[in-house]
Amino acid sequence: MKIEDLRNIYTSSRVELVELGGELLTYAEEKVEEGHNSLFLLEYNRRTKRERVVTNYILNDPSFVHHYFPFAADLVLVIEDGGSEVWLLSLDRESGRERRMARLSLLGSFCGCAALDSSRVLLWTQENEDSRPLFAEYKKATGLERLCYLYDLEEERCCCVRDPRLAGALPEWVLPCRVLGRDQLLVLDPHGDEAEKEKCFRNRRWLGDDVNDNVWLCPLFDAIVSIKAGEPRAPMELVLSVGTQGLLRYAGRDAQGLYFRAKYFPDNDERLVLLHSDTGGKEAVCRLPQRAEARFLFLSGESGPFTAYAVTDRGEAYDCEGVFRASLRASFSKELGEPVAVVEDRYLVARYILADETDSFEFHTVLDAKTGSQQSYECRCAVRDQTVVLF
Repeated sequence: MKIEDLRNIYTSSRVELVELGGELLTYAEEKVEEGHNSLFLLEYNRRTKRERVVTNYILNDPSFVHHYFPFAADLVLVIEDGGSEVWLLSLDRESGRERRMARLSLLGSFCGCAALDSSRVLLWTQENEDSRPLFAEYKKATGLERLCYLYDLEEERCCCVRDPRLAGALPEWVLPCRVLGRDQLLVLDPHGDEAEKEKCFRNRRWLGDDVNDNVWLCPLFDAIVSIKAGEPRAPMELVLSVGTQGLLRYAGRDAQGLYFRAKYFPDNDERLVLLHSDTGGKEAVCRLPQRAEARFLFLSGESGPFTAYAVTDRGEAYDCEGVFRASLRASFSKELGEPVAVVEDRYLVARYILADETDSFEFHTVLDAKTGSQQSYECRCAVRDQTVVLF
């Protein structure tokens, strides 16, 4: 296990991890420098231990929120304050030079974004006071509460997305991926949260079997062409689906493919299903244990395999047990917090948040399940494969 500490001990700052890939670690740091609110985009080489400033900006309004989307050669930034104004920037990651920039004024208030590639971004808005009558008409016509736009930075063109599977999706339900050797768009279409889906199963006598969790796949190029043409539905393929009697939720990914948790309510049978990236084939790879007090911790692998753990609440402690590509068996006190990750099938990472009406403090503890030693940090934390990043 390797711990990378991005915290600035000399200056008060806010750090956001952008990407950890191989030797390079990319992050953003907001701080006050020479009386100005500044944003620095930095790159740290983990092999040479050298840090490099990619670019920096003066923040005229520090209330704006920054969303980062890293790609091989470019970094896309979406900057917004929750209103109608949104800035989009595409930066060259090597030189820090701005390739493209756009300032948009959208209908409604910003409520989410997802970058499809280094030039095209989906933006969602919801009603505000100025747009309430128009959103009421839109909801009456479509049944949707939010608008979705596609903005193309290369063409400087904005299009309204008509497909309800995209317009009605949350940003985290739209995932660029690579399947069958092509850039594709994975679109998740779950029905409510897990409690709502199980409630539908209990009331299926009146609801029938039309309450579905669906997973769609579409070639990225075809999706973009369809949106720009104003088509009501993109040419998506339904790759996984379960009706009222089951549950289907995205779990994570690795080099082998995309993983989903599937549950069949009548038999209380729950399994991991793999959608293979190379063939598009589907396979149930693991049966998940069913315990009333348990939840599952799924960990995607950037360079390693996807793994799964069952976390069981024992009152004063948590039990953590590897159930897929993992063999860990460990218990630890709830005083350390809630488990959020496991590294190398040995090190448990737990998060504890201490909050009152005015302040919130976040702590992370790394526990060695083999030796029992532990180390706590007051900070945020991210885990990628064998690396724990503190920021």
